[in-house]
Amino acid sequence: MNTNQIKVFDRRSPVTVLGPYARAVIWVQGCDFGCKGCIVPESWDKNAAEDVDITELAAWILSQVDIEGITLSGGEPMLQAGALSILVDRIRQVRDFGVMCYTGHRLEYLEAQGNISQKGLLSKIDLLVDGVYQESQHADLLWRGSHNQRLIPLTDRYMHLLESRRDQSAGIEFFLSEVGEVAFSGVPAERNFRQGFENRMLQRSVVIKPL
Repeated sequence: MNTNQIKVFDRRSPVTVLGPYARAVIWVQGCDFGCKGCIVPESWDKNAAEDVDITELAAWILSQVDIEGITLSGGEPMLQAGALSILVDRIRQVRDFGVMCYTGHRLEYLEAQGNISQKGLLSKIDLLVDGVYQESQHADLLWRGSHNQRLIPLTDRYMHLLESRRDQSAGIEFFLSEVGEVAFSGVPAERNFRQGFENRMLQRSVVIKPL
């Protein structure tokens, strides 16, 4: 894996529904889990990606105004752990950003059997959402989609928020792309939200892009 570049499915800022405060979100490309009901199966293919230089991506993040941190999603961030770890180091040399990350792996697996790069990235994460999405356990939860997924503070940076905030979906945000597509970010409270919403919008000739 080229650690000078990151395979990026999408990026957006500011986003307020995928972690504490306003954040820049990077959705990486490539995933081996293939969860049934995944809201972005387009992010699974490792070869269908935009290769972005870390320097360029770090500059983009640092150019964002009024964000508190970044969220790494996907796809599966741990497939590109080395490059993402370098990215975190680059931006933290300039600003004290908080880091949230999603992974289909369990924390215990990464700690015991993760490779050096994965353990390195893990050491830089403040808030982790672990576990694969399980459609049968879908629920209205804060920043995650199913009951088996855990919201784990790895530092005390966001501990006060977790203690005071309800464990309920932060909702979704809608955007209008430059080419007129409606896009959304977030973890829907209802199961199969994307399919139902897309069908309703297609009846109005509106194209939906996830994320």
